[in-house]
Amino acid sequence: MQLQWNVEQARLYQLYATGLHGRDYPAGIAGIAACFSDLGSIQLDPLPIMGRNHDLVIQSRVDGVHPGETLDCIHRERLGFEYWDKALCAITIESFPWFRALMNKGGSRCWDDQLGHVYSDTVRIVYEAVRAHGPLSSVELKGLGIAQKDGKARGGWKTAKEANACLELLWNQGLISVSHRYNHRRYFDLTERVIPKDHLASNPPTREKFLEYLLLWRVRTVGLLPARGASDVWASLSGARAKGLPKRLLASDRLSLINVAGIDMPFYAPVDAQEKVALAEKIALDKDARFLAPLDPLLWARSAAAKLWEFDYVWEVYKPVAKRRFGYYVLPVLAGDRFVARFDGRYRREEKTLHVLSYHQEVGGVPLSDPAIHAGFQRFLAYLDGERIVLPTGEIWSREERG
Repeated sequence: MQLQWNVEQARLYQLYATGLHGRDYPAGIAGIAACFSDLGSIQLDPLPIMGRNHDLVIQSRVDGVHPGETLDCIHRERLGFEYWDKALCAITIESFPWFRALMNKGGSRCWDDQLGHVYSDTVRIVYEAVRAHGPLSSVELKGLGIAQKDGKARGGWKTAKEANACLELLWNQGLISVSHRYNHRRYFDLTERVIPKDHLASNPPTREKFLEYLLLWRVRTVGLLPARGASDVWASLSGARAKGLPKRLLASDRLSLINVAGIDMPFYAPVDAQEKVALAEKIALDKDARFLAPLDPLLWARSAAAKLWEFDYVWEVYKPVAKRRFGYYVLPVLAGDRFVARFDGRYRREEKTLHVLSYHQEVGGVPLSDPAIHAGFQRFLAYLDGERIVLPTGEIWSREERG
């Protein structure tokens, strides 16, 4: 199905699809559960600058939440599991049987095959330790006297300790799963002791069926998936386009193709996208300022965001200081269907103070002095459980009680 939309319709639909429009989530833990269920996948990141990325994704959609609560809730209530989607994500539990296909392949880290051969004895010892003592982390492995010498396998950007790398291998293969986190450190247990039985029973799908599922899943997560380019949001799906999978799903009416007036990039959307945009158009836009996470699903496809939203956003946290344009940990500011600003901030928990290091108004955006931005910062301060905001000018905004 091919559809022709204007820019306003495309933006409205993507806001609706990613839970930023037309949703009325309850406050607190119930809202976390409902929002996570709608999103399906939230990217995880360890940096705790103003809460972590997954906390920031939820706070932009749900009131009455605080840093640390999102992942605690997901693990405690067994709402989801941690694994590779576009990147490391918390994924809703219903999808676990599908991701078994990726686990059976060994996950997304190519060094695992070599690691399993080189450290086969340590892999067995680590697995037995988890079976006997789990849930446990790398700290407990060390306490049990299991080898922690430097390994040659690469994990992320640093050389992994041997036993830690074996934990990672076992997790990649789906033999162990993240049970919970403490101070963001992962604790692993046998998968059958972590994942509810109802989600373990299904036979793993074939690689081809999983690729189809993952494509439809990715479209659901971002709302509008660019049909060309955008390698960032097509991660783990490169083979799908090469095999003509999107075209087959279009031909069988399992995907829609959206052409947006004035934009030279078509988008894939769910097959019910036209019905959903009609619903979204009946709901008044929320004009309140919301601060989005750096890795929010709305921004997973950054090249598409630059075209559709006229918002050129690059997360500069890993850039050298001299090459940063806007700052270290910059959050986009959304109001209605526009990105109106961005700001760089730090939260000092011991001071209960949010330091706004810089505020950059977009062209045609909203200045820091606008009441909508002030209200947005007050909402954000409540999420941080802070008491004051220090602006770039040195002016201080104290926390106000919200009615």
